[in-house]
Amino acid sequence: MVKKKPVKSAKKPAKADVMARAAPQKVAKIEEDKYYQFRKIAVALFGDVSDKISPRFSRLQRSLPTSNIKILLRTYVSTMIMVSILSAIASALIFLIIGIFFKLDAMLVLLLMTVGSLAVASTVFALSYSYPFVETSRRRADIEANLPFAIVHMSSVAGSGAPPNTMFKVMAKFKEYGEIAKEAAKISRNIEFFGLDEITAIKDVMAKTPSHHFRDLLTGILTTIQTGGSLKSYMQDQSTKSMFEYRLNRERYSQTLSTYADIYTAVLIAAPLLFIVILSILSVIGGQMFGMPINSLMNIGIFVLIPILNTLFLLFIHLTQPKM
Repeated sequence: MVKKKPVKSAKKPAKADVMARAAPQKVAKIEEDKYYQFRKIAVALFGDVSDKISPRFSRLQRSLPTSNIKILLRTYVSTMIMVSILSAIASALIFLIIGIFFKLDAMLVLLLMTVGSLAVASTVFALSYSYPFVETSRRRADIEANLPFAIVHMSSVAGSGAPPNTMFKVMAKFKEYGEIAKEAAKISRNIEFFGLDEITAIKDVMAKTPSHHFRDLLTGILTTIQTGGSLKSYMQDQSTKSMFEYRLNRERYSQTLSTYADIYTAVLIAAPLLFIVILSILSVIGGQMFGMPINSLMNIGIFVLIPILNTLFLLFIHLTQPKM
């Protein structure tokens, strides 16, 4: 009697398992979060409170994805509450130590602990709340500053006949483009590691990018792919258009700077010189102005007022320069 050998199962491993085994380090790197335990404790302690007050943070919920903060609103609000409470406790202890060290009155120490800890907690909560909005603005400015040059580069890659996935993969390697490289890396990651098609991968980034200019570019790329148009022609058109707008904006800004230069010369060079000359003459005569000695007014003008005005003017120039 011939014994039959057991037949081994010919079942092939799932594609996801093969990808996970092929690149375990890369997948782990994507999911790494060094504050996970802290956030876990915050959700465990204040998750219920966060659920009750989260509807009041609708603007914050919209800002979290665009700021590239990869946590849920419930987790972020819980973390805000926990950090504020910890900062209040720490500040109260610091005020207590200060009161004991300087031997202050007990009521004064209690008042400092109460008011000071509330002020610190409120400040920390406000800063935590505003952080996603600040980060969104920073990412938007970074994208729009680098976008014209990134489009030229993308146009060159598309002109070689490379598919959209290759175009984004190449852009992700150039860190000089800042947030644009990160956005391109997300699209490439969605396709290569998560198995999404190009259309879905682009749509995912479109929904979260903070720059409407970059969103319009991705919308055009998406439309070109869906309609079977020429990506090469589209990117060349966008490259020409973006560089034209960039040069136009810079030319306008140069004309504006010439006007600012005239204002600076009149207000922050001529006027301070006239101010110092007049005060120098008055200091010889003697007397007071605005209830202060002339020499004191000169010192305040030279060492306080003029530096502050120059700093404010530089800040104004920085804030008014075009983003792209």
